Amino acid sequence: MDFQKLITSNIRKLRTKLGITQEEFAEKVGLSSKAISNIERNKYMPSAATINKICEEFDITPDMLCLPADSSNTKSDVIRRILIYLNSLDTKQLKHIEKIVSTFTNVK
Repeated sequence: MDFQKLITSNIRKLRTKLGITQEEFAEKVGLSSKAISNIERNKYMPSAATINKICEEFDITPDMLCLPADSSNTKSDVIRRILIYLNSLDTKQLKHIEKIVSTFTNVK
């Protein structure tokens, strides 16, 4: 398995799932948009420090970048993917999501 290709592909998938541009992603992790472009095209393997920044910024674990995307649908994997989405929202959006979740779980 080509882990470099897997990691760089998962970084691109993470960014697109969050609906942010390469420029926005680059700003969040302290890189240039050209560096993000090179990473996403598998021209450059991000350093461990960069992977750490990505994981910290988006509140994910490094294994999420090292495993095939959507390879598992266990409860914990689904929760991790949901957390990725939630971490990109602002407080107002999160309050809306909270209302929706409370409706489904009957928690008030």
